[in-house]
Amino acid sequence: MNNPFLEKIEYSEDDLDLIQASLDGNQESLEKLILRHQAWIYNIAFKMVMDHDDASDITQEILIKLITNLSSFDSRKGLFRTWMYRIVANHIINMKKKKFERRIHDFDTYVSLIEKLPDHRSFSHPDSALLAEELKVGCMMGMLMCLNRTARLVFLLGAVFEVPDSIGAELVNVSRDNFRKILSRSRHKVYSYMNGICGHMNRNNKCWCAYKVKNFLDLGMMDPAHPRYSHPEYRRVKDVIERRIDDFTESFYGPFLAHFRNQPFYEPPDMTEWFRSLIQNEEFRRLFDMQGE
Repeated sequence: MNNPFLEKIEYSEDDLDLIQASLDGNQESLEKLILRHQAWIYNIAFKMVMDHDDASDITQEILIKLITNLSSFDSRKGLFRTWMYRIVANHIINMKKKKFERRIHDFDTYVSLIEKLPDHRSFSHPDSALLAEELKVGCMMGMLMCLNRTARLVFLLGAVFEVPDSIGAELVNVSRDNFRKILSRSRHKVYSYMNGICGHMNRNNKCWCAYKVKNFLDLGMMDPAHPRYSHPEYRRVKDVIERRIDDFTESFYGPFLAHFRNQPFYEPPDMTEWFRSLIQNEEFRRLFDMQGE
């Protein structure tokens, strides 16, 4: 899978060919263009809202915007990557609040709730390792939900996906200096709260995911047969970003950020049938000028 956020994009010309063919009414080219980017759009959406159904809806909404506005892209004004993911960023920052955003939005409240959960150190379960990892990933995503949307998106782009500030600033539509400041503040805030409570961050802390599993099982919030966050069979974020940063800041935050980059890079739901159904809609075909296909 190609990383669209690398400073040098090897397949940008392919994108341009697919765009032109799509605008000429070629359905197959449009489908290839959409499928090429859907996984990255879906992963950004999911890590912003931590719910697969919401992320699927968001991805479809964004893809519709991309398709219906494709004719407005002008390669003389910039890269397709910039145009596309700026639409992604604008949509995510301005969309209505999703369910987990309404439930989790404050660090102090979130940490207090975690601390109040009783420990069950002697609890055992056949899938204890999977459940502990499920809780770890979910809890870390919950930490990100405590950031405002812009800070959360900048953290995901800059700290997790390692998007350079030269690119991230364009996508979020801020200056490079402001992107770095938002990234620095959000990274420090998440690090400080996690370092103050999480045993994975600081072994002297008392809060360990394995001790909290029983609480979530009793509440019906976890099911080992249907994990929401932990998917050992999926690639890791670190495996798809294809780059490393070795400056002082990275070396300081490295162990902390490694927990986020070791999370799954999720497989998006199969959008093929949805896309083909959309393309067959007469009004959509008229809007996109595909009547000749």
